[in-house]
Amino acid sequence: MNDTLLLIARVLLALVFLMTVWVMSPNAGYLASVHFPAPEVFTWVGMAAEILIVISLVLGLETRWGILLGILYVVIATAFAHRYWEYTPPAQGIQYANFYKNLAIIGGLILLYLTGPGAYSIDSKRGKKLTAS
Repeated sequence: MNDTLLLIARVLLALVFLMTVWVMSPNAGYLASVHFPAPEVFTWVGMAAEILIVISLVLGLETRWGILLGILYVVIATAFAHRYWEYTPPAQGIQYANFYKNLAIIGGLILLYLTGPGAYSIDSKRGKKLTAS
């Protein structure tokens, strides 16, 4: 049962990144508005990172590297895009929610890093270490 739950956790976390890249991936205009460097380049870098994270989590392939990439991506996104304290009161609510949602995603990724991807993963089939020491 634990392995099934780890698979579900991986897929649900991957779904966050999939929906972001599919529906509302950062675009150059938005990245420029939050003063992100080289927004045209980092639009594509961000999309590529999200796709790699999704593949890693869903398949359980190089899962720990995918998790670390996911944590890095979410930290950067949060630091640039969800500084709710800089927004006007009407816009603060959604940015506040996104800021703390991102902290929860980081928490989920850390837990998955510590537990490993579970038996239903390519890493498991390849004999990769499944749990943290």
